[in-house]
Amino acid sequence: WISKDDKKIVNKALSQSMLTLGPQLEKFESDFCKYSNSKYAIAVSNCTAALHLSLMALGIKKNDEVIIPDLTFVADANAILACNAKPVITDINKENFFLSISNIKKNITKKTKAIIAVNLFGHPAQLHELKKIAEDNDLVLIEDNAQAPLAREDGTYTGLIGDIGVFSLNYHKHMHTGEGGICTTNSDELAFKI
Repeated sequence: WISKDDKKIVNKALSQSMLTLGPQLEKFESDFCKYSNSKYAIAVSNCTAALHLSLMALGIKKNDEVIIPDLTFVADANAILACNAKPVITDINKENFFLSISNIKKNITKKTKAIIAVNLFGHPAQLHELKKIAEDNDLVLIEDNAQAPLAREDGTYTGLIGDIGVFSLNYHKHMHTGEGGICTTNSDELAFKI
């Protein structure tokens, strides 16, 4: 569903000399911060780029291991591989389709540096539990919010429980800009790196 106002804004952007950067993007990022309660929202070309930039900002490098669920889109693994790191594909729970806590614990090694939680079908992926596991094991937590923008867990928006949240703005997602992605964080340092 695209409203007349949406079309007017798109036409206004198309009539300006800057299609990819400029005032419309700055307004969008500012509005996204307001809606998501995040300090920073950084728009990028797509969610895969958001994942890749997040991993790089968090210092994921060659031979590091990153835990991901076995029910996810290939972008999670691709972003990890783009950092020359290793995706550790971990089983989900049959009951809720989220990462199995016991399987995560079994897969943590000395090389494990991060967990990517995938929020599915508009639901948060037991993020507070995952955050505790991450903190207890000196890991970082990235939230893949491609399917759950502005969902909440215990009153907190997805994208803010982990260190970085990433969102897809592809045409077939809940919120879209035709194509695009966005990273959210409350960390000055991570926002600067992204």
